[in-house]
Amino acid sequence: MEASNSREFTRVPTRIRAEVVAGDVRITDGAAQTLSLKGMFLACAERVPEGTECGITLLLGDGEIRVEAEGRVVHAYPEGLALQFTRILGLESFEHLRKLVLYNAPDPGLVESEFDAATGIHRKA
Repeated sequence: MEASNSREFTRVPTRIRAEVVAGDVRITDGAAQTLSLKGMFLACAERVPEGTECGITLLLGDGEIRVEAEGRVVHAYPEGLALQFTRILGLESFEHLRKLVLYNAPDPGLVESEFDAATGIHRKA
């Protein structure tokens, strides 16, 4: 791990279609540019206030495989939203998310060790 990376989980670059429902805002044309077990950066034009709870769907392939999660907007930027996952909905969604991060990671061994040190999307106590 790089000394400057103090994140809990490695973020990996992606270009995954994503849909987010946050309050009255429905984002259907977003793209997850970075992804980790803890959250993602969604490139989008819509503005959503920080702290807003949201539903998140990552659409894999032709959209038949999905990662479903609940989350919260942690930062709003002109180019998109930083979203934190608060709950991954179902074991299948968690496994898809885990594989996405692992397969896109520059150092899969590091990511595996992070997974081993975690309980789901949270570090073990």
